[in-house]
Amino acid sequence: MVEPRPAATVVLLRGGPNGLETLLTQRPSTMAFAGDMHVFPGGRLDAADADPSLVARSAISAEAAARGLGGDLTPEVALAAHVAAIRELFEEAGVLLADGSGAASAAPARIRAGRSALLAGDTTMASLADELDLTLRTDLLVPLSHWVTPPIMPRRFDVRFFAALMPEGVAPTFEGGEVVAHGWFRPVDALAEMAEGRLAMWVPTSATLQQLEHARSIEEIRERLSPRALGPIEVEERSPDVTRIVMPAGGGVAGQPVCAYLVGRRRFVLVDPGDPTGPAFDRAIEIAAGRGGAIEAVALTNVDPDHAASAEGVAQRFGIPILAGPGAGRPLPYAVRELADMEELLVGDFPLRAVRAPGPERARPDHVAFIGETFALTGDLDGTRGARSIPGPSDDAAWATSRERVARLVPRDRWLAGHPPATGAV
Repeated sequence: MVEPRPAATVVLLRGGPNGLETLLTQRPSTMAFAGDMHVFPGGRLDAADADPSLVARSAISAEAAARGLGGDLTPEVALAAHVAAIRELFEEAGVLLADGSGAASAAPARIRAGRSALLAGDTTMASLADELDLTLRTDLLVPLSHWVTPPIMPRRFDVRFFAALMPEGVAPTFEGGEVVAHGWFRPVDALAEMAEGRLAMWVPTSATLQQLEHARSIEEIRERLSPRALGPIEVEERSPDVTRIVMPAGGGVAGQPVCAYLVGRRRFVLVDPGDPTGPAFDRAIEIAAGRGGAIEAVALTNVDPDHAASAEGVAQRFGIPILAGPGAGRPLPYAVRELADMEELLVGDFPLRAVRAPGPERARPDHVAFIGETFALTGDLDGTRGARSIPGPSDDAAWATSRERVARLVPRDRWLAGHPPATGAV
């Protein structure tokens, strides 16, 4: 198995006439990794990102950096991830999140020359920071999420995503051969362009756009989306046919637990595997294998990242389908089979039926509940949303109708929710 390489990505934001816009860059089709894809600026960590002289120039401490990422990295590595994010953003887009006496007095041409030398390998970030007497504004980076490339991929990365606001008076510039085009997009518009086939993305990019779709400011992102302390993976057998796995980083965000469910005894359906960091869905796979069985399908109560983030990784690993509600494929960069109302899932060894349950988000028809003989997997229908999320406005009338309809099929004390604490028991 290929070991993932640590990396950092920056979602650069600016205010637009109709809300926040984010910078997307297009990679050349000739590149060996992510060719032709639209991505956020970023790249792998270098050993030099942990240079003590850079650490000394950080606006935040190593301990604060570790807390900000959820506590699953050592302080030294966490701060190196912040430094790498600043360096990669500067190298790739020419945007330098730094200030100090040198930065204030340096002519733009001097900064551009330093960037060119950095790209050419003629200087280091530490040398440039010394020359310009920079303070690295690591405090301007808002941690977002953590993504690990699935193990079937030939190149794997362990990526920390950050958001940052575009400094005033600065415009992105590009040199070298890693960017062939760029643009500023509202997240909702970028997702629409992807759905129409005009922008190609991988899941971490599209999921991040989903997470930011309803954000109004960098302050709201810091308050509502940034990680909290990473909790444990919890496994509970709710019945011989249903196992709940509390995954601690739904959508890649530490402190946002999501309840995934393994339904079956040998032929399993995995519902809502929303944690893309690796260990949680590995646990689901281990449970299925330990019972002498295998996962035959992934099913999604909705396609918000905290429910769906690792669905593609599981599906690719086993060559299995992803089943979801009406319209679910639109915000996703991969194929799903959309289920009709009351359609039976013809996979697994335990009967499940999909029941349309719109309402939790007004513009989204994809919410469904999965009904078994004695329980309902209800996703967000009970009103408990992701702890670290900014959901869109709901359709309260449709939501109430959906709750009433599902309750007529399965009493509410047998609903199993999408986020802990789950209600009732099987």
